[in-house]
Amino acid sequence: MELWKWDVSLYESVDGIRAALTRAGKSADDDSILFEATHSLVLDVIDAAGGVEQAQQRLHKALDAVHETVARWSADLGGLDEGTGISDPSVESVWYTLEELLVWARILDDRLRRSSNSRNYRADQGLIPALANGPRRDAVVNSRARLLQGGVSEARYLSGLNLHMQSTQAGSKHGRIRSGQVFLQFPDHVSAPIDHRWQLTYTEGRDVVSFADGLMAAVECFMDEMILAFEENLPERFKSS
Repeated sequence: MELWKWDVSLYESVDGIRAALTRAGKSADDDSILFEATHSLVLDVIDAAGGVEQAQQRLHKALDAVHETVARWSADLGGLDEGTGISDPSVESVWYTLEELLVWARILDDRLRRSSNSRNYRADQGLIPALANGPRRDAVVNSRARLLQGGVSEARYLSGLNLHMQSTQAGSKHGRIRSGQVFLQFPDHVSAPIDHRWQLTYTEGRDVVSFADGLMAAVECFMDEMILAFEENLPERFKSS
């Protein structure tokens, strides 16, 4: 109760929790319901950050396979010209894993703060809206703002395109040879919802790997700051004298 906003009217999960507790023959009083609504919120954020991490690691493993493929092709053909297009299952794996990474980043932010899905609950949902007012909540809010700037805001827009419309690339997923390496071109900075891939531009020279690694670094920084916010802002009764 010292950590959370202890008010059943704020949580859209309340009705479902109440029904489940009643069905199981357990207490369905407000305190029991609020415990169930709040006790896993931090763990749910950690879970989503783990999804980002796992996707980033798989992306690098897929990229290793791309480099092996290109090295083999280059040896067989006596080299690959600058700008040569590369389309191969290993390249497709990188792109599909990137799309997974973007979705996990969006999930992470949704679990931090999102609009309610229920007409009966107008309050925002997630970890941040549930936190009791005070320095702990303020620290997490500020950390989330830095997380959004670190790539999660872009990931929301790009994953929205992937989820509802199409991938960022038309046709086969591909890369191109640049300075002897496979270059996987990533769109220029995105700052608004995207309705079609042709809205994307490619003038900044960004690549998939640098974006994915930057996003992962932002998530790691956020998680460190979130944990620190909880450690440094304990309720008074838990502090040693």
